[in-house]
Amino acid sequence: MESFISAIVSGLISGSLYAAMALGLTIIYGISRVFNFGHGVVALVGAYIAWLFVQNATLAGAPLLMGILVTMVVMFIFGYLIYLLAIGPLMKKPNWEISTVLFMLGLGIMLENIILQIYGPRVKSIPVFISGNLRFSNIQINWHDLAILVIVIAAILLLNYFFKVTRTGQAMRAVAQSIPGAKVVGIDIEKIFGLTFGLAFMVTAFSGVMLATKFFMNPNIGWDWMVKGFVIVCFGGLGSTSGAIFAALILGIVEALTTLYFGPSWVWPIWFIIFIVVLLVRPQGILGGRS
Repeated sequence: MESFISAIVSGLISGSLYAAMALGLTIIYGISRVFNFGHGVVALVGAYIAWLFVQNATLAGAPLLMGILVTMVVMFIFGYLIYLLAIGPLMKKPNWEISTVLFMLGLGIMLENIILQIYGPRVKSIPVFISGNLRFSNIQINWHDLAILVIVIAAILLLNYFFKVTRTGQAMRAVAQSIPGAKVVGIDIEKIFGLTFGLAFMVTAFSGVMLATKFFMNPNIGWDWMVKGFVIVCFGGLGSTSGAIFAALILGIVEALTTLYFGPSWVWPIWFIIFIVVLLVRPQGILGGRS
């Protein structure tokens, strides 16, 4: 029983990380309809920037949270520039849906190779927030895992507040609902798309840092993260942030229980079996999404 409860807790923590990762993918698609196939590598770039920040000798002792904030600012600017210099012009051309996907895929491949050249192929990790364990009877939970859960939940709530309360967030929701309707009420679509890419890259980088504090990272792991993000957003419903969160938590728990009872080699097959069944029964995902 203790093993089962520990697996559920571990699954919820992993699921919260996957939810944060999938949100960046969902935000871009839900608002701009651009599917970012370089998503996992963008998360990895954020992780490596944070790793460099905390490892740099001139910044010795700098807290990881400060590194996360610096990473998020850098990646927001990067995402905004990607839209301004590449995605925006491509969206004005015929067949932009395909060209933007190919561009983002090519960007991911390019970034992966840049990471490989700069950091090398060796595995790296980001230091934990806090060491030690918390015990309930025979159940043991790392303080770091609890810190991840609290930080991710706080970030998701903050993101939800941004979309529901701020003018920019409301404008993004309006564009997601109807681009022609948003134009009628005077919303600057180009500006919103640029901010959307900046926000999505920032959220994705944040998730990459969180993942790298729990799991090891190397220049190739971004594609594993990309596949997981793709399964989650399709499972939850393309463009649905709530669907992405629920799907991530479900698949996180499935991953933990599968690892406990069948071994880690069965995680991917069972993930995809569930994914295929859901798509056959409900093609729009568990919480729908935009058609």
